[in-house]
Amino acid sequence: MENQVRLTGPSEAAPELACLRVIAQLPPRWSVRILECGTGYAVLGLCADASAEEVAVEIDEAITALPLRGWKRS
Repeated sequence: MENQVRLTGPSEAAPELACLRVIAQLPPRWSVRILECGTGYAVLGLCADASAEEVAVEIDEAITALPLRGWKRS
């Protein structure tokens, strides 16, 4: 099942870099692709054997474990 996750952050931050940092922290068995990036936001598509709630927890943990000040899942 594909889950779409929207990340939002500061307008001066590079959303592509934020995506790569988050993707690097996710379970390796997950398939992740960047669907869209723009000023202050990014959308990821994740194919994972996990519920939407489990995906949200993993994303939130990845964001807090990284130097992604101002970024959050929305």
